[in-house]
Amino acid sequence: MDHHDEDIYAVDYINETGHSDDDDDDMFAEAASVVAVGASLFLAMLMEHEGLFIERAPYENHYLTDRSFMKFVVESDERCHDLLRMNVECFRRFVDIFKDSSILKDTIHCSVDEHISIFLHTVSHNLRNRCMKVYCRRSGETISRYFNKVLRAILSMVDIFIKPPSPDTPRQIRENPRWYPYFKDCIGAIDGTHIPAKVPAEMKKRFIGRKGTPTQNVLAACDFDLIFTFVAAGWEGSASDSRILRDSIADEMGIIRHPGKFYLADAGFPLLSNFITLYRVTRYHLSEQRGRLPRTKKELFNHRHSSARNVIERAFGVLKKRFPILNGEQMYSYEKQVDIVMACCCVHNFIRGVMPNDAYIAEVDREIAAAEAMRNHRRHDPVEEGPARIPTAARLGRSDDAREGNRIREELCANMWNDYRVDH
Repeated sequence: MDHHDEDIYAVDYINETGHSDDDDDDMFAEAASVVAVGASLFLAMLMEHEGLFIERAPYENHYLTDRSFMKFVVESDERCHDLLRMNVECFRRFVDIFKDSSILKDTIHCSVDEHISIFLHTVSHNLRNRCMKVYCRRSGETISRYFNKVLRAILSMVDIFIKPPSPDTPRQIRENPRWYPYFKDCIGAIDGTHIPAKVPAEMKKRFIGRKGTPTQNVLAACDFDLIFTFVAAGWEGSASDSRILRDSIADEMGIIRHPGKFYLADAGFPLLSNFITLYRVTRYHLSEQRGRLPRTKKELFNHRHSSARNVIERAFGVLKKRFPILNGEQMYSYEKQVDIVMACCCVHNFIRGVMPNDAYIAEVDREIAAAEAMRNHRRHDPVEEGPARIPTAARLGRSDDAREGNRIREELCANMWNDYRVDH
């Protein structure tokens, strides 16, 4: 085919298809022009309404992220206390206990500081595993592993954190003329507290406590520095304080009873030589005594007994305020719930030893005073509470131990009243 024939073929092709390569180029150019105009208009709109858009915040390294942990947490006592319930010095000393004993060791990717901070932050804010994942930038499996690792480490040192009380007269007793010398042999107070529990459906009935929900009844004793000297956790909510105490006395590893010394207990406990209770048919609430003088020796004894025994209520209040995990819905197995209670008591004791001037104490004292005032307002000034209100298990026993307890209480009551009448 010569050039003339090629030209004729091209003309025939154009006539058949109706377009040429030049037409395609024009179509692509027109489309590109439309896209460019659209993009220009979009950018113009963005620039015009720039003030309506929120500027992206800079990336923030969460405090538990590896490498940045120490810098963030120990930057100030306030931040450390808010996050971990300890100031910087207290936290470092707590970490050193586990480092020095080699119970916990640094790993390639995570230090002992971070191990402990994961545990403390979880119990201090009752955080779920999925929340801790965000804070720590770690997997849920890693968070769970370190939490359990620290929990086991603390429980292995219970005897170091929770020690029996000293038989010496507490300083707070010696310095208070209303308590000394009458309570010079008192080494602390004892009571029970109920903590929400999660148990299988078939066990729920046994754990229904005073509020109609499953609870764990925890019996504990503390000294006058609000430090726990004995903790028995794991009892079902339906168990009475009296029953738990008797079991703790019978247990060789139970509560320590120093000869000639006693704990102060409320009317729910049996009167024994080492556990001096109130007179059960006589007023004793602190708020009932404000603004009036005691009319009988039993009223005077109950008032002073109650004011001294108030220390255990304050200790429980500070413990629960410090560790909200003890107040909220439980997410662990019941066995682990019991372990967490013991661990929190251990950490509480350590903090009390290093940080005695705790802001939680004043907060708890205000709440207790308000609750007492409310109770007094609702009560129609009853002078006596009928025997029907006394738990059967807590009535005066007939054993030699119970008779000795009654003798001690009568002697204390008489001495207190005689001195009071001389001064008034």
